[in-house]
Amino acid sequence: MNPLIPIPLLSDIIRRIGRQGFRELAPFIAAGTVWLDIVYSNEVLVDVCLDKFIFVCSLANVGSPFRPFLLRCLAAQNYTAKYVEGLRRLAQEGPSISSLDMVREAALHSNYARFAFGIFLKCCGSHTEGNMVLQTFHQRVPIFEEAEYIVDQVITQIRDMGTPGCGYYMGFRGAIDIPECRLQHYTGVCPLCFSVMYVFEVRMLC
Repeated sequence: MNPLIPIPLLSDIIRRIGRQGFRELAPFIAAGTVWLDIVYSNEVLVDVCLDKFIFVCSLANVGSPFRPFLLRCLAAQNYTAKYVEGLRRLAQEGPSISSLDMVREAALHSNYARFAFGIFLKCCGSHTEGNMVLQTFHQRVPIFEEAEYIVDQVITQIRDMGTPGCGYYMGFRGAIDIPECRLQHYTGVCPLCFSVMYVFEVRMLC
């Protein structure tokens, strides 16, 4: 530790490094108590890049050596941590208001989270609210192929976490409108059956 560098300046430097990826902070965690305290400060954790958790969602699972760091970021109100942990709980533990709230808060910053929030609302039987959220998702991602790519990533994230297939959402029926396409196409989904098909898929997985 250089005594000539003020702690606030060091915190800003570490925060900028953390924005490149949480793994970049490992040398500072091992460098001593003062550095460790800076890394674990809310100012650093709220901004740290957790994209690795999105693309390898199993890192968030109970028992993962990376989970304690994720939970620290969650406590610091990191939006990616809210999305990943909220998604994990919804997929592995079933519906809860607190899990939906985490994904909802992350949806302000992430299209992944926006789709997940909308589709899990529908899976819970809140079809009107879910449709409203999904409508804003399509407004933010107007090109259908791009929207489909994001959605496929969310489904992959759920699969990567490992889902129990317990039928947590099978009891939430509600009114699901039959799409005009009547699901009469051989591959993929179309804009008309977009939400219905993914509601079925999430219900099967979870």
